[in-house]
Amino acid sequence: MNDLIYDAVVVGGGVVGCTSAFYLARKGMKVAVVERDSLACGTTSKSFAWINGTSKTTDENYHRLNARGLAAYCELAEEFGEAELGLNPSGSLNIVRSSDATGHAIVKDQARILGTFGYPSAWVDRTALRAMEPHLNLHEDAEALYAMGDHCLNAPHFVQFLAAQVRSSGGSIFENCTAGRLRARDDGQILGLETGRGILHTEHVLIAAGPNTPEVLSELTGYDAFAARFPINRVPGLLVRTPSTAPHQLVRHVVYLTSGIDIHILPDFDGGLKIGADDTDGMVEPDSSPKHLHNVASILLDRAKDVIPRFPGRACLDDCALTVGVRPYPKDGQSLAGTLPGSKGLYVVATHSGISLAPSIGSLMADLITSGQTPEMLAPFLLDRIEGFN
Repeated sequence: MNDLIYDAVVVGGGVVGCTSAFYLARKGMKVAVVERDSLACGTTSKSFAWINGTSKTTDENYHRLNARGLAAYCELAEEFGEAELGLNPSGSLNIVRSSDATGHAIVKDQARILGTFGYPSAWVDRTALRAMEPHLNLHEDAEALYAMGDHCLNAPHFVQFLAAQVRSSGGSIFENCTAGRLRARDDGQILGLETGRGILHTEHVLIAAGPNTPEVLSELTGYDAFAARFPINRVPGLLVRTPSTAPHQLVRHVVYLTSGIDIHILPDFDGGLKIGADDTDGMVEPDSSPKHLHNVASILLDRAKDVIPRFPGRACLDDCALTVGVRPYPKDGQSLAGTLPGSKGLYVVATHSGISLAPSIGSLMADLITSGQTPEMLAPFLLDRIEGFN
């Protein structure tokens, strides 16, 4: 029984859950991670994995939460090294044409806001773009917002690194392990969690189950309404991963284009490319047929061919990996993170931009759990702001 006593248990073995477990272990807690399948097998492995605060400019609190995540990755890279983390400090380019008056004004305003936030960025012209991305087919009036501090991540590699750190700190990683009911006192204080490996005795349980948060929360608490009423939407997105483009590195930065063509591309860690687009995300569902996914992927590969003349386009479709990731998107657009109102020792994190936010939210949740005090940066994202939780 002593082997199943933990200071905290995290339900969910994705990037948010494992990063939270890592920071809890760093605070001296004995931690268990409970994952019903394998680590990083869900949304984490199907993410575009761009680490940034660049695209989050409509709300300063949310931007700063993302920027803190980027800063935390840099701190971890200084300690462990980029290769150990699976981190690529690529920078990002949001490319727009000056002849696209509306699009140009939007990106220019984004650059202005980032400047007021103190986020490292610069405006670059076509000459600079040609030097930064020599394989791209750039229009004469192409310009870009350059965020030199942005990164991209080999997210499954990063999760495995975190899991190894948790184990080395005396914690446990339970894969292929179902989480059952919570055990609690009459006053709501958590006492443990029933699992496929036995009862894990703990006073702190953090649910970080991504898009499955409503169902997991319902199962653990026995309160069926969570499954139907927990305030997140599930937003699918198609990701195309191409075979290696060696000997050429066709894309060097995270590249976003919206003027005349909607596509985002980044350099993958196996030498290929990751490709997606906002509009094609809306064309797929988690249960889309392979034929439909091939049709939508062909659109993306054709666009990539237009942008990168040397790229083979849909000719490489059969060698591409096509995945649909389902992102948990809180209904008010802001992260949900904190104590479940009315509980004692039960915590929830549900958010999109999980790759960017994992270190910031993970460390803040570790502060909350170990101290019992809500960190100031976490205050705007607590669950009690939502009607029905306050």
